[in-house]
Amino acid sequence: MNSKWCLLLLIGIFFSCKDTTDKSKQDTPEPQPELSKEEKEEITLAEFYAPPITADGDTLLSFIPQDSVIPFFTRYGKKNPETRVRMKTKFGTIEMELFEETPIYRASFVYLIKNGYYDGTVAHRVVPRFIVQAGDSDDPFTATMRSSAGNYKLAPHFLPNVKHAYGTVSSAKEWEDNPEMWHNPFDFFISLRATDHLDGEHTIFGRVTSGMEVAEKISQVETDEGDWPIVDVYLDMSVY
Repeated sequence: MNSKWCLLLLIGIFFSCKDTTDKSKQDTPEPQPELSKEEKEEITLAEFYAPPITADGDTLLSFIPQDSVIPFFTRYGKKNPETRVRMKTKFGTIEMELFEETPIYRASFVYLIKNGYYDGTVAHRVVPRFIVQAGDSDDPFTATMRSSAGNYKLAPHFLPNVKHAYGTVSSAKEWEDNPEMWHNPFDFFISLRATDHLDGEHTIFGRVTSGMEVAEKISQVETDEGDWPIVDVYLDMSVY
């Protein structure tokens, strides 16, 4: 009888040890592969540039310090090489080509489009036979988006053989108290004719490839004394 109980006790101890061993194996995490320096840097940058979210659940733009503009958009441009833009309006669609020769401007424009900045913005200055300027809005959320990005500016980049002509796409800037000629990356304009006085003043970073008749229609709408259309012309922008 005693031998029977001893046998049962030994069997219990055996299975108890076996279960413990199996459990310890299950609880031991698999070794993770060592991350490369580049992978670690990507994780750090992704965390640093994570876009904020408002209390209402709206995603804003990542904060970009002015001294980080060039490295940020150099990196972004390598990962987002698109050079084609489609701008839909109630008057039709305008398609644009972005110049690879102005890489920071191209990357910034693509970034703003992909991250929804232009959603809800309008053509806010239109002058027949001159320009259609767009990318702003009187909606406070537009100002919030700009502020979330730090209202960063772009340094001028003038291409020697590219002049303002019918269909060129340029970046806006402040003309007063701006000796360094910082450009506003949010506002852009389409030229409706050659404008020599803008050469060497505004960076040209693209051109319209189709839809100039749409730009002409927009330029003819009724405006207030500040050239802002009485009835808003909203933008729906995408890259491809």
